[in-house]
Amino acid sequence: MTEHPRSGAPRDLRRANTAAALRAVLDEGPIPRAGLAARLGLAQGTISRIVGPIVAAGVLRELPALSGGGGRPRVPLDLDPAARLTIGLHIGRQRTSAGLVDLRGTVQAWYTHERGPAAPGDLLPGAAGLVRRLLAEASGTPVLGIGAATGGWVDPEHGTVIDNEALGWRDVPLGTLLARATGLPVRVDSGARAHATAEVWFGRARTAGCSVHLFTGNVIDAAVAIGRRVHVGARSAAGNVAHLPVTAPPGSSAGDDLRAACACGRRGVLQAVATDRAVLASAARRGVLPGAAEGTGDGLSRLAALAEAGDEGADDLLRARARHIGGAVAHLVDLLDPDLVVLSGGVLAVAAHLTEVRRAAAARLGPSWDPAHVQPTALGPHSLAAASAALLLRAYYDDPLAFEDFG
Repeated sequence: MTEHPRSGAPRDLRRANTAAALRAVLDEGPIPRAGLAARLGLAQGTISRIVGPIVAAGVLRELPALSGGGGRPRVPLDLDPAARLTIGLHIGRQRTSAGLVDLRGTVQAWYTHERGPAAPGDLLPGAAGLVRRLLAEASGTPVLGIGAATGGWVDPEHGTVIDNEALGWRDVPLGTLLARATGLPVRVDSGARAHATAEVWFGRARTAGCSVHLFTGNVIDAAVAIGRRVHVGARSAAGNVAHLPVTAPPGSSAGDDLRAACACGRRGVLQAVATDRAVLASAARRGVLPGAAEGTGDGLSRLAALAEAGDEGADDLLRARARHIGGAVAHLVDLLDPDLVVLSGGVLAVAAHLTEVRRAAAARLGPSWDPAHVQPTALGPHSLAAASAALLLRAYYDDPLAFEDFG
């Protein structure tokens, strides 16, 4: 969206113009100053006053001049993505993942801490240790702060995890605890909203008018974005799809145990049959993966490897889960009619099962709906870190002067 900040106090005007210029270069760079001025509807002199200090700070860089047509050579501006870094921290049920992420959302370094569910006081020292390792990796490059994500119900305004059943957390002030442990600015949100944020800024949903992100892991969450704004909801609870009703998917010889209960006691709901934990528990009960602990270790990877090697039991379990996710996609499409649905997490453990998700959604939505509207995440192999870091990067691009004063 083109921004035309024209009024307000000088400091407010500078903030708005700086943010608009930086976002325009992120989206369209390399771009000459004249092109940037036209893009923002500002005079070229104003643009030079805005971008000069950002170039001096190293966040923007000038590329070799373009010449042609006999006119004055044009000097394109582009982002230097390595000039500033961010830490993305994802707190899952069995591991904490952390990455050092540049200004274009690319993960530069990556560490994990394998563990079980833990109280915040026991878990946070390990998370802080990962942050310290990544700060050392930064080698003096300024680190803007931490974007932290976890599953369940999260209040981003206050940085509080209201309820994460997988971790046993209720009302945990995660943002405050991480800031205290690391000394860095922190932004916190749910895993699904973090993924949606990353997709609209750096991934597949950059040009989507409306997009939905559906994350499948040890929790199942969704998020909806209109343009680049991810909907949070009046109680910060938007995207809770865990209790969507499910039925036994047609075509599955093994089926699923729809009598399995969610932690809340409800049965026949998505959370009880389609999470990583639920699939592994079913694999253990059926003898497909004997001794598989519920949601622990590399169980899902082992189950996916069995499926890809031709094990019918493993393949049937994962395809049944994919059909359940396809049903959830159909519900979301019926409700929101998005341009794009992006998937991430365990449902993509076997790449071929994306087709199963699409088929199940299409069977419910009819021939007028294009299954190609469902796409896998484009965030790469370390999507958890990239997604988490996007929470902080979004805040930076919204108001860079809140993080640094470009002299």
